[in-house]
Amino acid sequence: MQNVLIMANYNTWTNEHIFELCSTLSDDDYRMDRKSFFGSIHNTLNHILLVDILWLARLNGYKDESFQSLDQILYHEFDELRKVRVEEDRKLSKFAENLNSEDLEMPVKYRRMSGQQGEETVHEILLTLFNHQTHHRGQIHTMLTQIGIKNSDMPDLDVVDYLATLKRAA
Repeated sequence: MQNVLIMANYNTWTNEHIFELCSTLSDDDYRMDRKSFFGSIHNTLNHILLVDILWLARLNGYKDESFQSLDQILYHEFDELRKVRVEEDRKLSKFAENLNSEDLEMPVKYRRMSGQQGEETVHEILLTLFNHQTHHRGQIHTMLTQIGIKNSDMPDLDVVDYLATLKRAA
C-alpha cells in the first residue's frame, strides 16, 4: 500500500519537473513531430493524461465514453494541459491515500476502447498506470535530447531521486 502512495506522489513530482522543463521550450520545439509513437512532446503529454483519466475513472467505477482514441488531443494549449495534469495527479494521490490492502485486491471490470471487456485488480491497474507514465516520460526525455537539451540540464527523475528529496525534507 505504501508503495502505491509513493508511486502516485512520485508521478506528481516527476510530472512537475517534466512540465517545468517543457515550459522553457519554444512552441515549435514543443509541438514538432519527432517521429516518436505520438509524434510530439505535446501529443505524448496529452496521451499520458488521457490514459490516466481513463484508468482513474475505471478505478472509481465510472465509464468514460468521451474518448475516441488514445491519440486524441484533450488540450491544445500547454497551460491548460498543465493545469489539468496537476489536478489529475492530485486525484491519483488522493485515491492512493485512501486505499487499504483489501482494496488493492478488488477486481475492476471495465470496457476497453476496442469494446473488449477487461478485468484486473486495483493493484494491477495502478502498476499499469505508473509503468505507462514512466514509459512515455522516457520518450519525452528522448525528444528533449533531440531538441538539444543536455542530460546535465535535465533533473534526475528516478524514484531514488524522489525518495532523496523526501529524506532531505524530513
